[in-house]
Amino acid sequence: MSDNRRKREKGAAFLELIASMPLIAILLVALGTAFVFGVRAYLFLMSDWALQEQVGYAMERIVTDLRYAEEAKMEGNRLLIHCREIGAPLKWVEYERTNEAVPRIRLGDQPLTGQSTLGKIAMEDFHVEVGTQTVFVRIAGKNLLTDQSYALETMVTLKGKTP
Repeated sequence: MSDNRRKREKGAAFLELIASMPLIAILLVALGTAFVFGVRAYLFLMSDWALQEQVGYAMERIVTDLRYAEEAKMEGNRLLIHCREIGAPLKWVEYERTNEAVPRIRLGDQPLTGQSTLGKIAMEDFHVEVGTQTVFVRIAGKNLLTDQSYALETMVTLKGKTP
């Protein structure tokens, strides 16, 4: 091969590289954008999952205490349940929806809801109606990151006092 032909081929390869640069840039921008949206969608999905987990956990704790309750009553925004653990004496268990900037549900002094590393979760509703033998419980939360709401409600029949 002659030197002239080799120089022309090197020049053509350089021109092809320069011509392909905008296409490569467009492809990289598209891939980067897709990656960012994928990460954002993942964070939103996980944040909403955390909301469902927190509402479900709070409901599970309250229903478990109500299943072993002899008495339940509401005092303001606090639910008081008179129950016992296996082999333990009767005690009053207190659940309360706080009035903080981001409301949460507390069990005594410990928060049951509201803490998440993925987003702020606010308890919108903690509604309890105590009847003579049944207790209606509704818990609703809102993910402040995605504006998604999630609620659970149930009724529990109290066993009453045992002789």
